[in-house]
Amino acid sequence: MRVVESVTIERAPEAVWAVVSDPSTHVRWRPALREFTPVPDGPLAVGSHIREVLAWRGREIVIDDVVTALEPARKLALRGGWKAADFEVEFTLQPVGDATEVTMDWPFYPKSFVVKLAAPFMGPAMRRSTREELELLKAYVESDGAQAVTRE
Repeated sequence: MRVVESVTIERAPEAVWAVVSDPSTHVRWRPALREFTPVPDGPLAVGSHIREVLAWRGREIVIDDVVTALEPARKLALRGGWKAADFEVEFTLQPVGDATEVTMDWPFYPKSFVVKLAAPFMGPAMRRSTREELELLKAYVESDGAQAVTRE
């Protein structure tokens, strides 16, 4: 299964990148996230690990993500997984005039029998949650909160 959604943010790619590439901001615009922390702490680079903790359907899911691509103001890609599924996620930033189109593309690979059975029915909910994350990213970047990130 693959989910691909986009949003246009009324800011330059550099302003959007300042938020997308800062793990400390992800919990502010990704509602299911409880933690998104580089391990060890420090700037992201290809090969960096990120501890991701999600709340999903009453469960806590702990994921070890690996940064697979990091192109400033253009792309951040991660690969991760847990016992039930693996996934990749790619945030792509494309300039559109004075704005930025952000696309979130994430293939999802079910591993457990139950998730394999449920996967065809999960698509609409996964698309909704992805759109919600992108709308929250847009609101965050276009707010004063994002301005504080770009000044740091």
